[in-house]
Amino acid sequence: MEVLARIGKRLYKRRKEMKLTQEKMAELLEMSASFYRAVEGGRKRISIEKILLVYERTGMSPDYLLAGEDMAEKAVMEIFKDCPERKQPALEQVLSDLTEILEQESMK
Repeated sequence: MEVLARIGKRLYKRRKEMKLTQEKMAELLEMSASFYRAVEGGRKRISIEKILLVYERTGMSPDYLLAGEDMAEKAVMEIFKDCPERKQPALEQVLSDLTEILEQESMK
């Protein structure tokens, strides 16, 4: 169950970044504190619905939660790989603007 332990460690790290107790994180994710402690401790699995709730409430992508990789970040790196260096600042600005627009849309 090494996979569950790694998922728990990623949840622990995100919880600490958000400065939440286990109880508050459990409340945020709509689960009991004892169940959350078991998930963070790598002893319990979380459902797909809860994985999506983690994403909605904490911003942690499912691919990072499950595999430790941020596929979006990999995709961005792939885009930059083929971009001439002199055009990278313009591409960074476009991606930044797009991210801001998407975040604003998600808040509506």
